[in-house]
Amino acid sequence: MPSRLQAESRSAEQKEAKAELREVVLGLHWDPPNGTAASRLADLDALCVLCDSRDRVLEVIHPAHPRDAAGSVIHTGDSRTGASSWDDERVFVFLDALPQAVSTLAFVVASAAGQSFDEVPGALCHVSDRLSETEWVRIDLTSLVGQTIHIVATLRRGITGWTITKNEHAVEAELLDEVQRLLGNPKR
Repeated sequence: MPSRLQAESRSAEQKEAKAELREVVLGLHWDPPNGTAASRLADLDALCVLCDSRDRVLEVIHPAHPRDAAGSVIHTGDSRTGASSWDDERVFVFLDALPQAVSTLAFVVASAAGQSFDEVPGALCHVSDRLSETEWVRIDLTSLVGQTIHIVATLRRGITGWTITKNEHAVEAELLDEVQRLLGNPKR
């Protein structure tokens, strides 16, 4: 059993590491269909939702809107095939360059084709440090049965820097409605 000092030390190390968040990347990958008649082409999208201190959505970065106004969030472009050997889509966030109005951001993955994640072969995503490639969050999307949209992780600006939290649940209805409204997709 760890001592209280060891626990406090580990907690301090975690806080320090989180305070060092500077450049973060959301990577999204999936495999192309296996060629059977039952398989169909999947189209997953990586998104970054920027929010203010009251959790109001300021901007959503996605394939059709690949940069925020400040140039601090960059989407690498839409992949509709899943044919990449690594990440099919990426969103880079340069935290120090984000406007002060942005206090929270959420990394979201969505199925543009409407397939649930468990129907998409090899679907996975990760949130990593861009420079060191340290992986903070990794999710096997195929385990999310029946889901077509998911919040992967949330980053919050604090006094000492940014912290990251893995989200273990589906997208909240309010955020889902806002994301779909901004993307022009009325269907759930």
